[in-house]
Amino acid sequence: MKTINKSMLILGFLTFVLQSCTNNDYVKISDADYAITTAYQNADAVNGAKLFSNFQHVDAGWAWVTPADIIANSALTDYIGWPNPIYAADQTLTVTEVKAIGTYTAQTGVTTPSPAPQANRNYYSCAGCHPVDGMARDASGISKKTAANQPQIATNHLLDCKSWDSKRLFDAIKGVGGRPIDATKTVNGLDLTLGGQTHPDYSRILTDEKIWDLVKWLKEGIFNENDDLYTVTTHNGPYQTVQATPIGSAPYVTYTNIGGDGDAAAGVAFYAQKCAYCHGVDGHGTTNAQGPVMPVGMINQTNGAGSSNPATAVGTTAAIKLYGLGSYFRYNTASGVFTVVTGKFGNVPWMAATPITKQEMKNLLAAFRNTNRFPDFTTALPNP
Repeated sequence: MKTINKSMLILGFLTFVLQSCTNNDYVKISDADYAITTAYQNADAVNGAKLFSNFQHVDAGWAWVTPADIIANSALTDYIGWPNPIYAADQTLTVTEVKAIGTYTAQTGVTTPSPAPQANRNYYSCAGCHPVDGMARDASGISKKTAANQPQIATNHLLDCKSWDSKRLFDAIKGVGGRPIDATKTVNGLDLTLGGQTHPDYSRILTDEKIWDLVKWLKEGIFNENDDLYTVTTHNGPYQTVQATPIGSAPYVTYTNIGGDGDAAAGVAFYAQKCAYCHGVDGHGTTNAQGPVMPVGMINQTNGAGSSNPATAVGTTAAIKLYGLGSYFRYNTASGVFTVVTGKFGNVPWMAATPITKQEMKNLLAAFRNTNRFPDFTTALPNP
């Protein structure tokens, strides 16, 4: 009996040490108490995708400061519309530690920079370093690094997480042991004095419920795990720390065979039922929704800087923009797929997430291959 007790003490000590090395604030869930069947099954993959894009947004379950909150806590004065830190896992966080780049007012549809915004959204949110297609630098991520002080795109593929045990994935996010949350941090992912490329300490930011949503998204939500949704080809060499490719070069990324073996007719039917009311029969838009638009520079991409870096469109001599869903999904497929899943939250007009299965997504993409049905429009519709 003494030997058993001694072994148990040693095991307990080692467990404590390992936990402490990982994250001093995080007590790892024991296997005996691990409610994976309840926690994982109750998780929301769509909300996980929203958290991935912008975990600070009210549409992802992080409520904004209201006048009632200010009455209850004077420290929140002047922060109406910012993420309320009371919804963080660690309620000692402040607004300035979790706020986004601007204040979005749902009533007016206006984003303003007052109080002075902190440029930390890309530094704390997943999508700032992990492209939505799950392929890191090896697909759409090759074109995401547009400035020297922007965080570098990660090298690891989030698609690999599909094969991870859910418990391992949860622990990896919560127990990442990253840099502390600090209001002095900036988006400069190359400055090691500001944390460099390390993760934030998500155990302080995200509640367990939100982490489970992320886990479910990573395991079930990223659709293109077998390259059967589309084929992506990268150009202009490997990922660069600072992109600088001459104007007129090939795009960084091209998408082909979108939809794979999907049923285009079924995709048109899905579009008619779910999308046409706002985006029009041909995808050009209506007074309900004018977008999306492919900016100059993204069609024949130069350095990923969009309209600030003019380029000629493929096959033409004029610098143009392309409007409509057809062109958006043909030239920017990975982002289009992600937007269908998450909706276009934080924008006016607001677009809800579209419930969709992988097969329905394949069908929809197959429909967008038809340039006669969904043309490339070179002009926007008149404003409503």
